[in-house]
Amino acid sequence: MTLRYQIRVLGESLSGVGARTLTLALIAAWALSGLFGHEPWQPDEASGLGLVYEMLDKGGWLVPKLAGQPFVAEPPLFFWTAALFARAFSGVLPLAEAARFASTFYVGLALLFTWLAADRRIAAPLLLAGSLGYLQPAHQLLTDNALVAGIAIGLYGLREARGLALGIGAGVAFLSGGLLGPGLLGLTALLLPALPAWRKSWRQWRAALAVFAPFALVWPWLLYRESPELFHQWLWVDNIGRFSGAAELGGVDDRWLYARALPWFALPVWPLALWTVLRRPGVPEVQLSFVAFAVAFGALSAAASARTLYGLPMLVPLAVLASVELDSLPGWLAWPLEKLAVWGAGIAGIALWGGWIALLAGWRPPLLDELAPGFTPQVQPYWLAAGLAVTALWACALRLEPRLPVRWLAGVTLAWGLAMTLWLPLSARTGYFFQRPAAVSSEARASTQEPPSARSSFFQNVARVLR
Repeated sequence: MTLRYQIRVLGESLSGVGARTLTLALIAAWALSGLFGHEPWQPDEASGLGLVYEMLDKGGWLVPKLAGQPFVAEPPLFFWTAALFARAFSGVLPLAEAARFASTFYVGLALLFTWLAADRRIAAPLLLAGSLGYLQPAHQLLTDNALVAGIAIGLYGLREARGLALGIGAGVAFLSGGLLGPGLLGLTALLLPALPAWRKSWRQWRAALAVFAPFALVWPWLLYRESPELFHQWLWVDNIGRFSGAAELGGVDDRWLYARALPWFALPVWPLALWTVLRRPGVPEVQLSFVAFAVAFGALSAAASARTLYGLPMLVPLAVLASVELDSLPGWLAWPLEKLAVWGAGIAGIALWGGWIALLAGWRPPLLDELAPGFTPQVQPYWLAAGLAVTALWACALRLEPRLPVRWLAGVTLAWGLAMTLWLPLSARTGYFFQRPAAVSSEARASTQEPPSARSSFFQNVARVLR
């Protein structure tokens, strides 16, 4: 009895009541892999973790502080959430791992409302989760995850003509990423009435604005009361200045970055979305998602500060578009994407398992001693069990429907899951993917102008809570 035959029989047995459970298990495995067992990701997590630590240790929930200095580059909703998770799991999980559940929470919201915005087609959240550009940020302590959730909630509100959802989505996006999120949703809402199918969509604006107003007014007003200088810093430097380039904060001035990044960043959703737009351009939900994507792509490309991470809001409307015409995909488009998902994951799985077993057997390539001198591989039962579970889940998922979205997410989960289990001890030892407190401290001294004593105190605190 061949392995392929066994997988087919297993898949047929799962096609009934167990299929939905297995699909949810696949999403859960993707969401949880990479949250545990390592120090902050490079280059972004250490600052977020420092903000959470100082909130819990010294307060300052209105104006978070980093190394004792006010931090207003982003509104604090995401950091509030991370601090609450860290407090809830204190004594059970290290601070970094507990705080990362804030990202899992907002990623879950993003997947849920992407499913709702796609008229409850399960393919949409599967494709969003399987997008290559979403993989690493979704497992990091980043405010962008809350921004993506706000965009998904707002897109659902636009589709269903629900002003409440649109206002909440814009509010969550605002309190997570500033003016960008509500600007994208607002411009999309303004453009939609130009299309005949959406001519009456303006009727939800009043309700959406009423719901959005508390989000948009309360925290900025409190910030202004606390410090007009910090309010000016947040509005004119960290928001408008970042867009215009006057502030010279983060990213690069590259108007073509997103056009160059989309072919890999938005894989596999962009070719499927393009097929949908070409095949059914007159369908209202296609028009909505296309306008939302075009607004996001245009606004981000016009900004003076560009970074692939900032492109995450584009993935939500692309995932919705990609789910519309899956049943009509031609073979010349579906076949290579499916084969890439299955064979790519299979090759990656064999390489990751084979390389790990070879290291245990004594193989020591020269690069290993260069990256992690003195590293001795060991079998850690919990990582081994997790790696076996992810591999078994991939094999079972190959027969689930819808085939292309499930196979793509299963393949991404297999490669990512093995890297974050079997290979995690080596990755953590190299310091290439994850920061160590000493390395973080030296980088911070080189890139900031704050007193060394304040920075060293902050990173000593980070080191202490991570242990």
